[in-house]
Amino acid sequence: MALVLKTKHLIYKMCGHMNNVWYTKTTENLYMNFTQIILLLLLITACSNDDDSLDPTPPIFSESPIPLDQVSSFIPFGEELSATQQNPAIEYFLNQEAPVVSVTSGFITEIRLNTNVDDYEVWIKTSENSEWLIIYDHILQLEVAIGDQIMPGQILGSTGVGHRVELQINTMANDQDIAHCPLDFGTSDFISQHNNISAGWCIEQTVVP
Repeated sequence: MALVLKTKHLIYKMCGHMNNVWYTKTTENLYMNFTQIILLLLLITACSNDDDSLDPTPPIFSESPIPLDQVSSFIPFGEELSATQQNPAIEYFLNQEAPVVSVTSGFITEIRLNTNVDDYEVWIKTSENSEWLIIYDHILQLEVAIGDQIMPGQILGSTGVGHRVELQINTMANDQDIAHCPLDFGTSDFISQHNNISAGWCIEQTVVP
């Protein structure tokens, strides 16, 4: 009888220990799963709020990108380049090499070598989370590097192949890049200096680049 009682007691202790282990492991698993769910929810929320965190403040163009008195011709923003493509920039042509300057303040985010001609694109944003991107296409003799802080009128380089440069400003709408007429961001002086040469710098207000 004593042996039976001792055996029952041992079995009880063993089962109790096993139940305790099962309970502990189950609790740990539930805690881990709960933690993972919380982290996943935080990640989804952060991703969904990316657009909300973008700075919508538009840049202000106060300096012409090149000496306007040296402009020999230009291709207006919105000009039809092909059956499916409109010009997403103002393209300035000059008779000679000239400095290209920043139209606004900001910092250099990218510098890209063009694949079709041997000159560069320079990308500028006014703030780290700005939704606006300013692109200068066709620049040589670069005087800036990625990460540089830029002030209006600061020299970026010189006009590119063919003594030309393009000024483009993009934003994103519904996962689609949209290019805007650069004059829409100009100060009164910026606009009047252009209008003294021509009133036809922009045929459209926005195009898909």
